[in-house]
Order: sequence, then C-alpha cells, then structure tokens
Amino acid sequence: MSELISVILPTYNRALDLKKAVDSVLIQTYPHFELIVVDDGSTDKTIEIMNEIKDERVSLIKHETNKGAAASRNTGIKASKGIYIAFLDSDDTWHSEKLEKQYEFFSKADDSIGGCVTYYDLIYVNLVNSQQVEYKIVKRQIPIQEDFYKQSLLGCNLSPGSTLMFKKECLNKVGFQNENLKRFEDWEWQIKFSHHYNWISLPIALANIKAGHVADFETCRKALAVFLDVVLVKKEKDKTLVKMAIFYELFYAALKNKMLSSAGCYFLKAFINSPAIFCRNLISLVKRKVIELFR
Repeated sequence: MSELISVILPTYNRALDLKKAVDSVLIQTYPHFELIVVDDGSTDKTIEIMNEIKDERVSLIKHETNKGAAASRNTGIKASKGIYIAFLDSDDTWHSEKLEKQYEFFSKADDSIGGCVTYYDLIYVNLVNSQQVEYKIVKRQIPIQEDFYKQSLLGCNLSPGSTLMFKKECLNKVGFQNENLKRFEDWEWQIKFSHHYNWISLPIALANIKAGHVADFETCRKALAVFLDVVLVKKEKDKTLVKMAIFYELFYAALKNKMLSSAGCYFLKAFINSPAIFCRNLISLVKRKVIELFR
C-alpha cells in the first residue's frame, strides 16, 4: 500500500468550511497522499486559513481570478504526481478511512475499471449564531448500472465528486473537464469517461456531502444551452435521452429557485421528449426517496 493518491480540493470563498475539509484529509489512515488545494480567486479568509496549515503533504495553488470548478480541478490534476486522483469539494468531508478502504477495493479491480465511488451521508445544516449545526443526515446509495454509458446520459447520477477516485492514466483517453461549462461540467466529463471505462461502487458511506445548495437558475440555463452541442455520445439518437435529462435539470433548478411556472413547463417538456424513460426514472427517484425517508 504505497501508491500515491493525489487529492484535488478546489475552493472559492468557503473559508467557514475549508478547514474541516482539509482536516478530514490529513487524518486519513492511508498515509500516501498529497493534497493540492486550488484557491479559485477567493476574496475571503481562505489564504489565512491555508497559511495556518503546516503539513508538507499540503500544497496551495491560487488562481488570480475565479475560473470555475472545472478549471480548478484541471489545475490541480496538472500539478499532481499521484497514480490515482481523488476529488474533494471544500464544503464536504471524508471519513478517516475513506482513502484506505477505497484504495483496497479499487486496486483489486480489473483493467476495465477506471474509477471508483462510494456511498455517502447527505448532511443538511442550519446556520445558528454563525455556527453550522447539522440537523439531518440521509444515507444515500447510488448503484452503478451495468450499462453505465446509458445511465450517464440520464444525468449526473454517478455520485458526488467528493466520493470519486480514478486512475490518472484514464485522462489520456478521457481528457480534462470542460472549462467552458460553469455547471454540469462533471456530467459532461462523466459521459466522456463512460466511453472508455467502467466504474465500481464501494457500498460503504465514506463521505459527508453538504446538502441544501441552490444553484442559480440562469447559470444552469446557460450551461445547459450549450451542453447538447458539446456532449460526446456514441449515437446521434442518444441525444434524445440527454435532451430529456437537460429538461429535467432545468425543471429541478427552476423548482429550487421557486420559479414554479417555469418548473412545470420544463417538467412537461422532459416528459414529452421521452415519456417511457422519464416515467421510469421518476418512479425510481420516488422509490429512493421513500426508502431514505424510512431508513
């Protein structure tokens, strides 16, 4: 157990969360890692917090301007020296044995496997007297289907980025994340990845994912407006599934932003575009929510 894992942690104005994220890496039971923090043009106390961390395994790269999540991850990857790459968002944390268990599981997989994810705990928080207080934890399991390519066309449903670990050599075929996409860059990259490699899922919750984000609707709309043009599919007809998924993402973004009439419109467009698959996915989603409610 000596192969180096490069942990890429992009951050932008998340000084309140950053220290916890970094600490969750530093306490890993797997010792052979480097942590590359990419400050994407933060204007808060991010630099001060990073200057307080004295650990030779940690390095900091700073963007002078905000370039987005994809650019930050790409910057970290290009500076990395590891055999494996693991992502961690700056408002998430890992269980202490995350890298060790994932490495042991992943390293035994065959060559067709390019990446590994884990189950995770979805954490909801409230801000009380400037302190973040957890108020709900949902155990979440995202199974990987046998045909992951088809699964990936239907949305960014692999797993949150903070559970991902993949072989760096895969990027020779897959390439980096699309820096022109300010949202859903992970979805587009996930589809490209599925052209060449499969994923496996370690059925243990090893990451804490902070929930409750409300993405700006206009940012989502602009990203999805070009998504269909940049996404790489095996057959032209596969874009029908992607289009249905795009309408669903717009429905969800509008709903989160309390744009109810727009949400209803996109929901209807998603259904009309591919009724059978839309209904099947909706039923699957409802089943998962019910299971989580009573778990």
